[in-house]
Amino acid sequence: MKGWLSRSVLLPGAAVLVAFLLAGSAGAAVRADLRGSRTAETTQPPGSYDINLPAYMLDTADLPASFQTYGQLNGPLDAARAGILLGPAYEGMAALLHGYVREWRSASTDSSVIELILDAGTRAQASDALGGFNTAMATHATYKKRLTGDTYVFAMAVEAHKVIYVEASSGVARGPFLFRLTVTGPVASATQVGRLLGTLIVEQTAKVPANTPDTGTSLADLEPDPASAAGFAVGTLFAYLAMVNGYAYLRNPLRRRLLTRRRQPASRWPAWQQVLDVSAPARKYRNAAWRRFAAQFAGLALVAYGAVSYPDTLWFAYPLAGLAVVWASGRFIRPGGPLLSATRRAGSGARRVPVTAYRVIASVAVLAGGYLIAGYALNQQTPPAMQTAAAAMGSSASEYTSQAPGFLWTGIILLTVGAIIARHARRLTAVDAHRLMQQDTRPPVLYLRAFRDDKLQLLSATLGRPSLIERFTPRRFDTFEEVISRHLSGTGPVIALNPPGTGLAPLGAARETLDPDRWQGTISDWMAHARLIVLVIPPAAVTDGLTWELETITSGQHWGKTLILVPPVTADALSGRWQAFHAACGTRWPFSAPLSLDGPGPLALTFHGGEWTVVIAWRQHEWAYTAAIQGGLRLLADDDRERAAN
Repeated sequence: MKGWLSRSVLLPGAAVLVAFLLAGSAGAAVRADLRGSRTAETTQPPGSYDINLPAYMLDTADLPASFQTYGQLNGPLDAARAGILLGPAYEGMAALLHGYVREWRSASTDSSVIELILDAGTRAQASDALGGFNTAMATHATYKKRLTGDTYVFAMAVEAHKVIYVEASSGVARGPFLFRLTVTGPVASATQVGRLLGTLIVEQTAKVPANTPDTGTSLADLEPDPASAAGFAVGTLFAYLAMVNGYAYLRNPLRRRLLTRRRQPASRWPAWQQVLDVSAPARKYRNAAWRRFAAQFAGLALVAYGAVSYPDTLWFAYPLAGLAVVWASGRFIRPGGPLLSATRRAGSGARRVPVTAYRVIASVAVLAGGYLIAGYALNQQTPPAMQTAAAAMGSSASEYTSQAPGFLWTGIILLTVGAIIARHARRLTAVDAHRLMQQDTRPPVLYLRAFRDDKLQLLSATLGRPSLIERFTPRRFDTFEEVISRHLSGTGPVIALNPPGTGLAPLGAARETLDPDRWQGTISDWMAHARLIVLVIPPAAVTDGLTWELETITSGQHWGKTLILVPPVTADALSGRWQAFHAACGTRWPFSAPLSLDGPGPLALTFHGGEWTVVIAWRQHEWAYTAAIQGGLRLLADDDRERAAN
């Protein structure tokens, strides 16, 4: 047979085998030749290889008498032989492999035998490579038969000189070596071809004991390290969040207020003013959020590790374990406030279909983004030898790596888009106040504010976002109403009045649009049935509507269930708001009692035990407001118990 016929015999299986050894998890390249280092199991000098591979192979005496060596392919698997067997594109790969080729030909039977040995370094890697080879060959062969263990015979038809031949191949793993045996003969002698292959497999198995020591040419350092790649992927996500949060911190106007407070002498509240400091629980909530963040990122690291370690055995166990950690962390490690399920309302009616569609799209975008980032991380961890292999396959090393940043930025964009879509889907789930009170029969929480404060924003606790997906959105400021409603929903359904002409309600309280001639009656009825009334100190201009609301709270004796919130504004803006608000209240009870807001860190006010109590904290952020709400609710509950006891 001609040399090109030998190439047609080896090409279908050997090309797949070599590609798998280079790019798969098993591999069979040797790092020593390229980077001048060896594993601890070998004492060979750097760059040398003195293992006598032909000694482990079949020789002419092991074959029938009619077979003689065919000199064109016999020898080490160098660039020339790789080019003959696999084509010019594979010539560069020969430098990554320690292999040897032998070929025999029988002129009387028009048959040939080709054996390829590859040093995989360890028994485990040889076994893994055999499994990958069997999987790859099974997709091409027309016949498959299991002989024993992981040894299979694969057969297919090949054509040369317009003559059809049958090719039978098998892979054998013995010790650290992987053998690839191929027997080719006329179709009429297919039975003899199969019988000869079986005989050669037995001979090769007997020639190399299964416990042959490892050669120490492990590929562990040639392949991307899954742990390093997973850490790189998670580190990339962490860096993205750090940059987004850092930019949001610099944009936060309350940051300047905090810095000013630190530079000035510590101010104190008047001695007669009742003060409740909730700084300690606020820190507790913040620390719990950090613990949940760390646990969920550990889960993401497991998911990333499983993604980049494919197709290792049981690789899927890592993503499953990671997703379980992410879920359990969100379910059992909770900062202050209600359960997540209490803040989530399912879409209903005509919006159910688009909500579901948006959530599916968001999930797909986030998963695709994470996959691309994991691919970028794997690329960054690719050793030079793998880049050399890619170059040998027709791509330059620079071209091989130049596409990686595109994966990174595309992945980040997909994460961001997915988070934005998920937020929009959550906004579509908003229902009106009437329907919410039908779904949730608890006494409601009435949220009263000036319509101008609908755009009031607070740098929210990103780690406390209801959804893990939403934590990757570049949006770091939520409306004050959304933040407060998120932490009030554990008390009851949060409802509010909608400004006239509002379309899709924003995230936050469930809105109700009322006719101008009947809104006062509805609000008065809501006040009477509310579990809690939350009033935000309004802008400096006090409207007639606010004046009516204050009078209604007083006449209905609702101050015992009212919580006044201090909005997240600068010190100057708060001073103007408080002066106007206190002036509008006048001598109206209970504002006739002494009340001061001239002190550090005010967050809320409540009338407790016949006097005003100011709830304060060392910072003005989401967890501080959460602690302030919880503290105010405890004070009001104490009054309820005292009235019930009397």
